[in-house]
Amino acid sequence: MQLWDFAALTYYRVLDLFTGSLNDLAVEKLDLRPGEAVLDIGCGTGASIPALVEAVGPQGRVVAMDFSARMVAIARKRAKKWPNVEVRQADACTTDHGAEQFDAAVALGAFSAMPDVPAAIANAADALKPGGRLFVFDVRLAKKTHTTSFLRAAYRRIAGFTGADVVAELKNVFERVEPVFGVEGETTTVVMARKITDTATDSARTPSRPAG
Repeated sequence: MQLWDFAALTYYRVLDLFTGSLNDLAVEKLDLRPGEAVLDIGCGTGASIPALVEAVGPQGRVVAMDFSARMVAIARKRAKKWPNVEVRQADACTTDHGAEQFDAAVALGAFSAMPDVPAAIANAADALKPGGRLFVFDVRLAKKTHTTSFLRAAYRRIAGFTGADVVAELKNVFERVEPVFGVEGETTTVVMARKITDTATDSARTPSRPAG
C-alpha cells in the first residue's frame, strides 16, 4: 500500500501524460457503446476515466477502483464532474464487483502487481455479463531470457511480483484471449479477453474462482 501511495504522488503523475494512446486503444478494442457499464480495475490516478466516460456517455456507468488510498483520492478529484462515475478503494483480489454488472472492463498494468492474480482475474470475469470483454495491458515475463530474468527480480522487489503469467491466468478463466497486435511481446502483453456467452451448453468452461 505504501509503495502505491508514494507512486500516486510521484511518477504516476508523469505516466499519466503518456497514457492517452493506450486509453484510446482500450476504448477502440472494447468497442464501448453509449449506455454501457465499464469497470476500470487498478485505475491508479484515474487517467483512463475521461476516455471511458466519453465512450459510454451520460447514460452509461464507469466504476473505477484501486487499492491505494492516495490513488483513489486523486482519481476521485478527476472524476467529480461526472455523476455517472464511481471511484472505489478496494482490493481487486478479494472484492466482489457485482455479478454480471458490467459490459466491459479494462486493466492497465494492474493484474501482474497483485498478490493473487488468479483471484483478481476471476473476480473480473464474475463482474462481466455474458459476452463481456476485458482489455488488458500488462507486464508479461513468461519467457526465460537474461532480460526477463533481470526484470522479474526487479519487479518482484519493487512491486511484489508473484511470477504469475497474466495471459495464462486469463486463459484459465475466459473462453477467448487474443493478442491485440497478433504477437506477444517479450516483456509486455496487450490482449482482449471475452467471457463465454452460452453458459447453459458449455458450463464446463464457465468462469469461476480458483479453488482455495
